[in-house]
Amino acid sequence: MHERFSDRARHAMALANLEATQLKHDNLRPAHLMLGLIAEGECIATEALRLLNVDIDRVRDEVRRELNKSGAEGSMSRRIHTKELKEVMRIAVEETRRLHHRYIGTEHLILGLLSQVDSIPSRALRSQGLDLDTLREKALGMLRSDVDDLHDVSRSQFGDFEWVHQQELAKAFRSDTFWHTMILAVDSANRMGSGEVRPLHLLLALLRDNDNGVSNLLAEKGVTANWVREQLTAGNE
Repeated sequence: MHERFSDRARHAMALANLEATQLKHDNLRPAHLMLGLIAEGECIATEALRLLNVDIDRVRDEVRRELNKSGAEGSMSRRIHTKELKEVMRIAVEETRRLHHRYIGTEHLILGLLSQVDSIPSRALRSQGLDLDTLREKALGMLRSDVDDLHDVSRSQFGDFEWVHQQELAKAFRSDTFWHTMILAVDSANRMGSGEVRPLHLLLALLRDNDNGVSNLLAEKGVTANWVREQLTAGNE
């Protein structure tokens, strides 16, 4: 599998494992993953649900109510994934490839959970009128427009006019190469502890990708990703 889990998706999986521990379950199920996503809280999956007016507290209560405590002893070690959870993961990977993403994020995981019609999470979500197409459209729209308080029109330092163009540009750039660069930029921002992608992160993304032509051109002038990082480190000393 060429895709990798995003930081928030990994965190959600760790929280799902913790939920299973607290419930004394010796395997990991879709319901645990649903609880893990809710516990993660600030991710595309939960934000999409909120924007679609899904009562997340109600979902959590319904899922926990159906997950009766078993008598099996729990542990903090990695649990065996049930065939149902493996199916959720398979669907999440399909969603990832369908959307031409190079990572598995919380948005792909929640789509996998909703797709499994007979699962506890799917029933809890569908009981509130949620359907797969609506959730996919909302999640994809959030990724394209980068929904965040910092991008709210009233908060934008660039004004309403540029905000309109940001939305239009987000719809225009649909190539796999562009989104690969953006994913590298997000990764660079995460590695540097930044809460948002800045021009510096875009520069690092271009320098990290040897296939875009830009990195080779700048390397001839001595500008590489390592050189940029060294300059930043020296500037902070």
